[in-house]
Amino acid sequence: MKKRKDSFWGLHFDFHAKPEDGVLGASLTEESIRKICQLLKPDFIQIDCKGHPGWTSYPSKLGNAVPEFAQDTLRLWRRVTREENVALYMHYSGVYDVKYCSEHPEQKVLMANGYYHFGSTRLNGSYADDLLIPQLMEIAGEYEVDGAWIDGECWMALADFKKETLDAFEKETGISLNGKAPATKDDDYYYEYRDYNRELFKRYLSHYIDTVHEKYPDFEICSNWAFSDHMPEAVSVNVDFLSGDLNPINSFNSARYAARALAQQEGYAWDLMSWNFRTAVGAHSAYVAKHVNQLKQEASAVIAVGGAYQDYVPQNRDGSPKMWEVKNLKELSSFVLERKPFCHRGKQIHQVALLLSTYDRYIEAEHLYSRTGFERTMGLSSLLCDIGESLEIVSEHTLKKSINEYKMIVIPELYSGLESETIESLLAYAKNGGALVLAGKNTCSIFASAGAPFDCKRQQEFVGIPVEKSEDGHNNSSNDKYLPYCFTMDKATYGALFSPCEIVASGEVNALFSINPTTPLANLAVTVPYGSGKITAIGFDIGSQYLNGAQFMHRELMRKISNSLYEPIVKIDSALGRLEIVALNKDEKTMIQLVNAGGSHADGASATDDYIPPVLDVKLTLSLSSTPKKLILQPEGKELPFTLTPNGKISVSIPRIDLHSIIEIKKESL
Repeated sequence: MKKRKDSFWGLHFDFHAKPEDGVLGASLTEESIRKICQLLKPDFIQIDCKGHPGWTSYPSKLGNAVPEFAQDTLRLWRRVTREENVALYMHYSGVYDVKYCSEHPEQKVLMANGYYHFGSTRLNGSYADDLLIPQLMEIAGEYEVDGAWIDGECWMALADFKKETLDAFEKETGISLNGKAPATKDDDYYYEYRDYNRELFKRYLSHYIDTVHEKYPDFEICSNWAFSDHMPEAVSVNVDFLSGDLNPINSFNSARYAARALAQQEGYAWDLMSWNFRTAVGAHSAYVAKHVNQLKQEASAVIAVGGAYQDYVPQNRDGSPKMWEVKNLKELSSFVLERKPFCHRGKQIHQVALLLSTYDRYIEAEHLYSRTGFERTMGLSSLLCDIGESLEIVSEHTLKKSINEYKMIVIPELYSGLESETIESLLAYAKNGGALVLAGKNTCSIFASAGAPFDCKRQQEFVGIPVEKSEDGHNNSSNDKYLPYCFTMDKATYGALFSPCEIVASGEVNALFSINPTTPLANLAVTVPYGSGKITAIGFDIGSQYLNGAQFMHRELMRKISNSLYEPIVKIDSALGRLEIVALNKDEKTMIQLVNAGGSHADGASATDDYIPPVLDVKLTLSLSSTPKKLILQPEGKELPFTLTPNGKISVSIPRIDLHSIIEIKKESL
């Protein structure tokens, strides 16, 4: 059976078992498990073991099994998957365990508001030794499963305000709290205390992973979303692989963002999981399976940047698989597997980097690890992908290693700021010939104060405080409404924006803005020389505004800026549709990934959709170090004709890209 580093395609089943589910395993059959393995040919399968309610769906001897079983469900899954040479992993809820917390109230997290959390266990408590480690040992030893995908971890890790934890903080740091818990941002040592609790989470991870590995070194463990965009820091514990499960809404944009955040963790196998279904239809909660084309597009966003992919179909309440959904995944399986030779474990060729700051995220985060404020970075990742930039996401630990290798670095709107060392490095990057793009009034102001060659003039943000009961004639109170501005690049076509600042500088003006087209225009986006490089300041949060209300003008502005700053390996000359580009190095070969970014994936009113319009009439220019012997369109294996331009570039046309195609460049080195 394959190890996780060699696995590319997997299936995930879970249902978070509870006693009211009745007799588990009543309709689970050997034939259904074997059918899954033979029909879909997964490298691995993950099944329910213990969900957030805290009950196991197999007959554990440790006291937390549901009451009734028709058979030993896990033993059946293990036997059949072993016979079919498919690795078996467990979905196991870690930090988050409602049953354990109810039975051990002293092990609940005491929150800042003075209430105990109903299901989050203390990171420095006894949970890992009482239950987690013994149960992982049980499934590794008694059932010989291959590993565990531990859910409910970093995103459920909470700061604990019990006296024992507060005392330990004081003892380890030498900081005296003087009897006042650092519960709010206004309290002394609030951020230091949150950092201490983050350290407790990593100690918790290290303790249980290392303990299990000591006895079962081949048992592979992942902590869901650890060292991802939730937790954007260098890997510091002995996890065997990295993983996460995508938001079932706007999953394609979520996949592009999360995949790039994981891909920066060099040397670690990683995958992302689609939910096979949407959880809402319009304003109503409902379960509705996605069309296979939606899943193919989500898979493309993941595998195009070198990751592995898995799909999640819930189990029935007795633990049996939903075979009517499973049978519909044959087309998805074939689609994914035929692309493996051209992308799996590939590494992106450095082009454009987008900063996901650990420092800024941890200051803003509502919990220890969360996506608070993700819209700014995720919006920019979507925007840059939509205009064909081969984009990587980097955090400080990645940026330090390779800052001068990127042709363009983009900083999204910041919540608080960056460490002075990071700002100095970025300014030095630009001064030494790099192209630095700053987006948003906070980011522009921070860098202007640090010596960037422009000033920022903030504008009115809200409509204003109206007199009591005033409204705008459309039954809308104007209180706290954002004041809309317009922006333009040609004084003929206008877009809308909010919360801008004027960029006061001498340089190349990329866009202007005003209250309306009849009033004087001010500089919105300006590119200024800086040493031997350039800095572009964009005076509004183009990222979150694109994510929450995409405008074609956003794409035109960002495309204009990037085209003026650097020459990419792949340039889209024309295409009918939106095309994502990833320049990937795979087995010392260049594989240009072409992903169809169109469709209704970001439309909350479109729950499922069978049609994603193809991208037509694609014309690309490749800037390569030497003329290739051949260009092969994969996975079809079709040779692509190309021509040389007068300046030595490669011009190639592709009539149609349905979802994901790859140009394999033969005999070409960068």
